[in-house]
Amino acid sequence: MTSGIARNYARALFDLAVETGDLLAVEADLGTARELLHLDKDTRAFLGNKLIGRTTKKSLMRQAFEGKVDARLMVLLTLLANRGRTELIGEIAEEYERLSRLARGVRNVTVSSAFPLDKEEKALITRSLEKRLSASVDLRTDVRPSLVGGVVAESEGQEIELSIQGQLKDLAERLEGK
Repeated sequence: MTSGIARNYARALFDLAVETGDLLAVEADLGTARELLHLDKDTRAFLGNKLIGRTTKKSLMRQAFEGKVDARLMVLLTLLANRGRTELIGEIAEEYERLSRLARGVRNVTVSSAFPLDKEEKALITRSLEKRLSASVDLRTDVRPSLVGGVVAESEGQEIELSIQGQLKDLAERLEGK
């Protein structure tokens, strides 16, 4: 889950990138920064160490990234180091990627089913979801044995219930309402 602060930083960076049409370039540079600053355990520990001054951390950012990443991202990285918030880079990158993907009309969808889906079933579900969501779909699947039948799709916090169990629940709710 992305914090509100990380969401705000990501939105600001995204808006700047949209203005100049550098959406994918900034996304790639942000991915590089995340790999170094968030995914590398030693770097993350160094940047999170309260005994190391912000000046030293900003200097590290400049040495590692200046001239190698988009200037707007460099400003953000320096700002994060100055404010002691470098731990947010993973969340910022995740939110920026989500915003960028949605701007390109692509939705990540996770489909859960009682049994593994074959290639044809995945293609059918993908086409159906693309039509329903009016977007390209990047489909991921998982197996949830508790489903009675059908599938449950989840995208961007929205759940699309397509299982028999869900249909029975809907029917029961409608009958109770009468």
